[in-house]
Parts: sequence; C-alpha cells; structure tokens
Amino acid sequence: MWILNDDMETTNRIINSIETDPTALERVRGRICTLSREIIQLDEILGYLLEALQIMEVPPEPPELAGRSLYDRLEISGMRNQLVRRTTDVKKNIEGAQRYLNVLRERANVASEGKMVQLSEGLEQNTKSLCALQVSNSDTVHSLQILQIIFAGMIAFDVLDRITGDWTVVDTIWMENFKKRMLGESALVWFVISILAWIVASMLVSRSFFVMTWKSRGTTVVRIRLNRKIHTNKLRLLLKDKVKSTDERRYEDGREIVKLTYEDPSKEDWGGATPSITLEYDERNGFLLTATIGYNRRTAKKKELVFTGDELRQKLEMELDKVGLFQEEDGEWRSKDALAIEKRALLRKREVKGRGSEGPGGSRSTSSGSGSSKVVPMPPVASAIAQPSLQKGTKKVTMDVV
Repeated sequence: MWILNDDMETTNRIINSIETDPTALERVRGRICTLSREIIQLDEILGYLLEALQIMEVPPEPPELAGRSLYDRLEISGMRNQLVRRTTDVKKNIEGAQRYLNVLRERANVASEGKMVQLSEGLEQNTKSLCALQVSNSDTVHSLQILQIIFAGMIAFDVLDRITGDWTVVDTIWMENFKKRMLGESALVWFVISILAWIVASMLVSRSFFVMTWKSRGTTVVRIRLNRKIHTNKLRLLLKDKVKSTDERRYEDGREIVKLTYEDPSKEDWGGATPSITLEYDERNGFLLTATIGYNRRTAKKKELVFTGDELRQKLEMELDKVGLFQEEDGEWRSKDALAIEKRALLRKREVKGRGSEGPGGSRSTSSGSGSSKVVPMPPVASAIAQPSLQKGTKKVTMDVV
C-alpha cells in the first residue's frame, strides 16, 4: 500500500509538469492504467482474506493447564477479531487509494482537454489564415497571368521599336527593298510580324515560368516528432555556423518555444540540393519537440543522388547524434518517477542476465593476484536473499549480498 501511495504521489507530480514536459501526459496515462490494475489485484486479495476469515473457526480452549496457558499466551481467541480489524483497515486504505486514483484520472482528463483546447485554437487561427491567403492567392494568380501576357507584348514591341526607331536598319540601303515590300506596299505584313513576335515572346516567358514552377513544386517535406531531452548549449553550437532564415520565439507558462529555420551550406552532403530544416524546441526546459525538413529534389545535380524521405530523416538524426545533442536516456526505471513494478521487472531481468554470465551451478569466477582464476560457488541462501539496489545517478546495478 505504501508503495502504491508513493507511485500515486509521483504520478501527481508528473501531472503538475504537463505544461513543461511534452511527454508527461502520455506517461501519466500509462501509469494510471498500471495503478488501476494494481488496485484491482489488491481488492481481489482483500476479498479472498475476508472470505477466509468468515469461514475461519476459533478452536476451543483445551482442558489441560499447560494447554490453557499456551492458549492464553498466543491469544488465539482474539486473533480472528484482530485479523478482521486489520483487513477492515486495509479495505479503507484501498478505498482511499481508489478515490485518489479517480482524482488523478480526472486531473489527467482536464490536462488533456486543455491540450485539445490549445490545439483547436491553433487550428482555428491557421484555418482563418489559410482562407484569407487562398482568396488573395487566387486573385494574385489571375492578375499574374494577365500581366505575363501584357509584359510579353511590351517586350516584343520594345524590341521592334528599337528596329523602327530614329536610327534603325531600315534606313540602310540593303533594307530598302524589305521596307518597301513589308511597310510600304503590304499594309498587314508588319502587323502579322508583330503578332508573331508577341506570340514567341509569350511562349518564352510562359516556358520560363513553367520551369520555375515545376522546380519549386518538387519539394519533399519530412516532419519528425521527437519530444526528447537535449543539451541546449550543444544545440547553440550546432546552429552557430548555419545560415538562419527565420527565428520565431513564443513565451508561455514555464516554456520558451523557439522555432528556428536554417539552411545547410554543404550541398554535396545532401545530393546537391540545399535543404531547409526547421527545429522547434523548448529552450528553457531543454526539449526538442519537432523537426521539419524541406528538400527540393528537383534541384539536385543527378537523380541518383536524390534523397528519399527516410534517408532525410536518418541523415538529420545522424547529424544530431554526432554532436551529442540528446541527453543519455537511462530509462524510466532508473529515474525517481518510475513505478515500483517497472523497477522490479527490470531488476529481475538484470538478475537473470547476471546469472547467465556466471559459471555453471550459480558460480562466479574470480582472479587472484598471480593471474590465475578460480570458480567460487555462491551459497544458495546468500543468492536467495540478495537484495538488488540501484545507485542513484549512476548506470551500475549493484547486488547487496548478505
């Protein structure tokens, strides 16, 4: 019961850190399920005890003097009543733990609803912005199409004006016959030439616009949700030599969310195309939340060098691991927030591995100072009462052998 209460207190502390820890809500849900299963098992065991006490019979007092003395000394007559009182106390404690667990479950639901409200507000703002941009973009596209045709005609006519201006080739002798036939004798020939020049210029401009649009639409976007602990000082060193384009910061309750976009200057490492990488992290609490990679595969030098989505993800994770960005994760069982059942399960697993590494029959090898080794069998009693313990702040698992 005390272990269960301690686990619930730890769960309550994790619920308090939901605003600053992005992984807290998921951990709380898993812990609540585990605690519910433990309370159910305790309630079943208590039911078995009460049922056993109901059918328990108190033996009568023996007639012999020695038997009556031993009967009184062992307090057999009042033992059943004491057991009933203790099981009643345990029942009260289990009911209190169940109510406390219900409170924790309600708090987790409230925190989850708060997250959903924040998400819905963000989606609403993004939807409004997208609707406004869609209307303006449609108008802009139509006006750009019209302007492209007009500008193409202006360019064509400006080129012709340079030919038929104050000083043109038509004033030369070798162009007199052309001038008489095209400009003097035939009225519509020069008009047709002008229209053809306009069409050719329009086709060239449209082709250039199509090529630029085609290249811009060959973008691969990879979004990775990480929610991992990081060293913020190493992240600053990583971003120091990058070409940053945007730096957006948002200050919330207990959090400092930074959304930074940069371009990797080494094109050769990415197949000849410069990717745009966006990192969103909590600088105050040291969490890397998400990473987004924008990669234009159509600007690569060769098709064989183009990166796929999975290769982009692996490339970014390798770069982050190379600088030692992520903190060492010793596992939840090693932290103070781990459940007791998780610690016991992992300790049993470690104990099995330790027995497998020993010699046959539960023996272990030791080496003497002269370099020779001998096998020392472990006593079965000592191995049975070995108490596993964790040394806080280290990665070693020690066994205290009695």
